[in-house]
Amino acid sequence: MPAVIERLKQRAPLLSNRVYGAAALAALMKADAVPKVTPCAHVLPTGLTGRSDGDAATGAYVQSYDYGFAVVLSLRAHDPLGERAALDEVIPMIMEIANALAGWTPDDDTVGVFVFRRAALASFARGVAIYELNFTLQDQLRTIP
Repeated sequence: MPAVIERLKQRAPLLSNRVYGAAALAALMKADAVPKVTPCAHVLPTGLTGRSDGDAATGAYVQSYDYGFAVVLSLRAHDPLGERAALDEVIPMIMEIANALAGWTPDDDTVGVFVFRRAALASFARGVAIYELNFTLQDQLRTIP
């Protein structure tokens, strides 16, 4: 989602413009590596969930759904000198990301706005804590069967 990446670059200064897409995270995973510079975030689509069974009336089919996505936040456990825990900054970063996206819509064609769902520690390995922040965006399928 390029619009989400751009929004985070503009509205989440604690990330210092280090916001990337799914391909960058896939490359790290393929190399069995962790991000070299943190904090950073990767934006990933997580899927679609129907909100209703839909309605077929007047020759059109309409069904609401939630488009899910995650912001994967990575941060080192300590600063480069090992003097303080960088994890002390995780809650302000999570809140900055949530405030940048919650209530926002990427375009005028989308029915709803982004809703913050949860943030949780997903992994802690090699000195890097990885948090997954989940969001949904309500929209509609509109088709003529």
